[in-house]
Amino acid sequence: MRRRGTGALLLVGLVLWPLALASTVYAEAAHVVAPGETLWSIAAANNLTTRTVAVFNGLPEDAQLLAGETIEVPTVDEGATALASSGYTTTATSTATTSTTSTATTTSPAPVPGLSPIPSPYGTLYLAAAAAGAWNAMRDESLRLYGQDLYPSGMLSAYRTYDQQAELYNLYLSGQGPPANPPGTSSHELGTAVDVATPEMRWVVDQIGYQYGWGKVHGPYEWWHVDYLG
Repeated sequence: MRRRGTGALLLVGLVLWPLALASTVYAEAAHVVAPGETLWSIAAANNLTTRTVAVFNGLPEDAQLLAGETIEVPTVDEGATALASSGYTTTATSTATTSTTSTATTTSPAPVPGLSPIPSPYGTLYLAAAAAGAWNAMRDESLRLYGQDLYPSGMLSAYRTYDQQAELYNLYLSGQGPPANPPGTSSHELGTAVDVATPEMRWVVDQIGYQYGWGKVHGPYEWWHVDYLG
């Protein structure tokens, strides 16, 4: 397995957002994960599929990356070789760089009543119905004004169950995960919070979120966390 050990958790203030994005590589390169980055965002920045980067590093496609850890970004040929050796026949390159607004559209039943779907690169995620409606409207306006998509940074970055919150909290306490509230105290469990994937997305929320009831309330040192205010 190629995944390197996790580094120290990076606590980033709102004024110290990372400005550099992953760039396309032409030989296998080590990449230090920045706060908010995901396998999908790193793969898209290098014209690769999420599966390619995951397989090359011996990770599942829905692996949650930790800020400060190092993963390896393959070339297209190296990625294709890794896919072939793992039994996959799909291409290593991604269409994400030519259509940055595409997201999965398949839906599954809501985990609890009262939730509505929002799109993401990881499949359909959920928020409380009012929060989801406002989020989707804000996303449409962001695409219209700035050409910037809005989506959560991972599969657990919108609505979470109590058990999922407990798991994230235990990871935080053990030093293996980002800050997380104790279970039963997170706005994610109410379906009224999203951890956005990039600082650019947070900037958009700061600009237009108030028109849709979205803004920054909780987690003053978590630039990625935004809340639905209703």
